[in-house]
Amino acid sequence: MAETSIINIVQVLILVIIVFLALIYSIPILFIPRFHSINNVFSVNLCIAGICCGTCWLANFISLHFYPSTLSNYKVCVVMNYFEMMCTLQVPLAIVTTSFHRLCSIVYHTKPFFKKKRWAVLCMSSQWVAGMILLLPGVSFNASTCDVDLWVSIYTFLMYVVIPSAICLTNNILIFQHVRSSTNRVQPSIPIPTMTINKKQHPHINRRDLHLLPYMIISFCIFIGGWIRYAYGHH
Repeated sequence: MAETSIINIVQVLILVIIVFLALIYSIPILFIPRFHSINNVFSVNLCIAGICCGTCWLANFISLHFYPSTLSNYKVCVVMNYFEMMCTLQVPLAIVTTSFHRLCSIVYHTKPFFKKKRWAVLCMSSQWVAGMILLLPGVSFNASTCDVDLWVSIYTFLMYVVIPSAICLTNNILIFQHVRSSTNRVQPSIPIPTMTINKKQHPHINRRDLHLLPYMIISFCIFIGGWIRYAYGHH
């Protein structure tokens, strides 16, 4: 029992720290005009998703440990579970949205549309609407209990981990390929001696590519490791 209580306290502290840090990060971007760039808007969107996720988990924890009678009504329990899952899903969806924006802004950097606020509003509104709709198949008000079926757990695992991870990995690979091809196109245009040109004709990875590749791998591994634990431990 003592171990469980300590684990619960640690979980609450982690959630509070996440919400607090997300607020601290968002406030300067929201209120200082020089930080109002498109990239920062997507960062704030991710922070808002994290705040909503942490707040829902805190509300669920408080209800479970201090007001367990509220969960005796299975309809209330179903609604709380839906909002918890929906807010949690918004975090990987926000990461996917930011990754997709990064891909478009790099590959189509000459297109002004991807630098406008309308593009950010379109991406983020699609993300939040999708998060509300995607989990509706797992909601059932006709059930007599609040237990989660196996297929719902598998479905949420796919939504939380598998599909967002695949999309983020694909976006990062496309970004890396575009950077490599851009590097190879730029290099021949630089005037250099003939012997150096022969060396440059061999494919190689420059410093910019070396910085991009480990960033892709590390961010992807952190994303997978963090969400797999949640998917297996939830419910």
